[in-house]
Amino acid sequence: MAETVASADVPTGSDKRALAVLFFLHAAAMAAYTVPLANVLKAYGISDAAITLAFCTGGVAAFISPMMAGSLADRRVPPERLLAALCAASAGFLFLTFYAIEQRWGTSWVLGCMMAYALTNAPGFGLLTSIVLSRLSDARREFGPLRAWATWGWMLASVAISYGLHADRSPLSGYGAGGIFLLEAAFCLTLRPTYPAQSREPRRWRDFFGWEALQLLRHPDHRIIFLTSAIFSAILSTFYRYSSAHLADLGNPSPSATMGLAQVLEGFAMLALAALLTRFRLKWVLLAGLLAGVLRLGLMATNIQGWLILSIALHGPVFVLFYPTSQIYLEQRVDHRLRAQSQALLSLLNSGVGNLSGYLLIGWWHTACTSSQGVVDWTRFWMPLALGTLALAGFFLLTYRGQHRPD
Repeated sequence: MAETVASADVPTGSDKRALAVLFFLHAAAMAAYTVPLANVLKAYGISDAAITLAFCTGGVAAFISPMMAGSLADRRVPPERLLAALCAASAGFLFLTFYAIEQRWGTSWVLGCMMAYALTNAPGFGLLTSIVLSRLSDARREFGPLRAWATWGWMLASVAISYGLHADRSPLSGYGAGGIFLLEAAFCLTLRPTYPAQSREPRRWRDFFGWEALQLLRHPDHRIIFLTSAIFSAILSTFYRYSSAHLADLGNPSPSATMGLAQVLEGFAMLALAALLTRFRLKWVLLAGLLAGVLRLGLMATNIQGWLILSIALHGPVFVLFYPTSQIYLEQRVDHRLRAQSQALLSLLNSGVGNLSGYLLIGWWHTACTSSQGVVDWTRFWMPLALGTLALAGFFLLTYRGQHRPD
């Protein structure tokens, strides 16, 4: 099998510090606007239906740009330079989006700007993950501690938005996020570029769009990983869309900070991931993530603020056990000529198929659980999601085999 991406040297301490900074900045930028977004839009008179559409822009974009970016990174453009360009464009469109909100240009302008931002941002995390994994000599041991820096970035940005900028309902959160994206773009330009070993022109027009990665779905284990991840993403899409609103309904004065501080366990889980992956098969780590998701959603169904905060804290371990483990699975078991495209396909299925269907279908369910007076029956809302996750865990347990290579 031809190797088309230059092999990374054994990473030095300075290399690892640079990768940690990259994770930190990207997650901080995402958190700075994502966590308070629903409350900002609501404060400026955007309807609940339009807020749902705003969250859907990321899902729509995931069908378009990540696979194209993955194809470019695997074939012609150093992924570090491509990420720099995407972060700079994301910053510009994010500034424009929150300026449109602040100036009350109207829902159409806000959604249009959000869509433009989503198209430039959608490939970001998949491309970043590909960059990091390609530079590691032992992904199972090294990836978790590095990925933990994304957690610290997310937490710090969430706390800063609430307590530093007091921007839980202010467009200032979006301006701050845009500034961090610009900083990340500049930092990417300081990294040593990783060039493809051989530049390859797309042989067919479909290869330009990154559809070559669709062949991965023929492999039964790959197919189960991708399918389970997409369904799980649909269920977990409720976290950013409704957890903050649920906290606000229960009288929490600083929902953004509460969500950020409650994710401390994600950082510790990232640090523990290496030990888990060297002791247990990937199958059991992934299954543990699914079962922890069942517990988390069950706690949310209690509609008690203390249990709700605990459930938000559990989101960290749920995320760590399933999603980074899935990314490591792809890095280890997929042909390296499809390295970036495999991560892009995972992003498409998670953010596109998963999140988009989650925002739309679960948005409909949220409406069904809301009374004419605007009161949400949160227990009725969360409980079916917990049961659905339990069914998904059973499906994964029975269908994933790990047939061709030991985990």
